[in-house]
Amino acid sequence: MTQPNGCRWCDIDKRPHGRQWTEEPGWHAWEQPTQDQIKARMLARRADRPDKEEQ
Repeated sequence: MTQPNGCRWCDIDKRPHGRQWTEEPGWHAWEQPTQDQIKARMLARRADRPDKEEQ
């Protein structure tokens, strides 16, 4: 599951991130996600909760 504060480019948490490779930025260190990314990740996590009641 994606972490809201995971890397902007690859969603990995800051502590275990190290240097990672992805197509867009190439090799990169952990980078703060944008506020829009954090919000979208939080909404996605909420939608995937098993205890979510249908309204």
